[in-house]
Amino acid sequence: MPNSASRVQLESQSTFLELDPENGGSILDYRSETGGKTFHWMRPAGDKGLQGDILDLSCFPLFPFSSRIRNGVFQFHGKEYRLPLNFLPEKHTIHGHGWSASWKLKDHSSDSATLEYRHSPDEWPWSYEALQNFSLEGENLSVELELRNTSESSMPAGFGLHPYFVRTPRSRVTAECERIWINDDEVMPLRLDPLPTDRNIKEGLMPEVGFIDNTFTGWNRKAKIEWPEWNAEMVMESDAPLDFLVMYAPLNEDFFCVEPVSNVTNAFNMMDCGEAGHGTTVLEAGQSLKSRITFMPKWTG
Repeated sequence: MPNSASRVQLESQSTFLELDPENGGSILDYRSETGGKTFHWMRPAGDKGLQGDILDLSCFPLFPFSSRIRNGVFQFHGKEYRLPLNFLPEKHTIHGHGWSASWKLKDHSSDSATLEYRHSPDEWPWSYEALQNFSLEGENLSVELELRNTSESSMPAGFGLHPYFVRTPRSRVTAECERIWINDDEVMPLRLDPLPTDRNIKEGLMPEVGFIDNTFTGWNRKAKIEWPEWNAEMVMESDAPLDFLVMYAPLNEDFFCVEPVSNVTNAFNMMDCGEAGHGTTVLEAGQSLKSRITFMPKWTG
């Protein structure tokens, strides 16, 4: 069970951010309290999340890759690597280590905090350091991500962020994207298609249209999330190399996810096969990968 004493709260004006370093370096809540009302800009952690269930929280980090690696196996520089299947009964390794690891609080002020995770070689034979820097300025939240290869050899790499948002009947996500990865039943990519009518995120995609778990490409790194019932919206902006947008909206749930990521599903194997558009970065010894995601919420009425 996570230690509640390790949790951290940031505050800026009437906005609050609660973090749980020991439970995946996660966000527990991101909310504003204005005019006698409270609005959760991300889905707040539920009872299971507060007891340690990472899937019942507001947001978690993705290091040193995002999404799935087919069967947990990939080739890199002529060698095969096998990773543990970390989300049974699923057949593929997912999201790396950061989301299931205990992070340390490296720095903390009233409106900012830095969390750190250091990975020692195991089935993933490279050591690395991951950092998340959170900063509140008014209602705006900035999250800086950094992944540094601390091993002595080159390492395939990617990262991202996995925020959960409150789902309403009229919530909508709009983003300038060009194409969509169509998946098989195991959420493995089959082909890259133009945006279909029922997944046209450029025109506004409502989670209520049905099951969604797709990666969008050609993204301009800006997305708008709207809650018309509550006269609220949020703009999410990312820096390179977070060039892909994942939207996940399962059936019969009270949330949806809009995830800025640097690599597509099964990216390491796509790179090994010479396919383009995978998003994998190869970090040489001592090199770092950095980016920033900014959440800018506002009331519209």
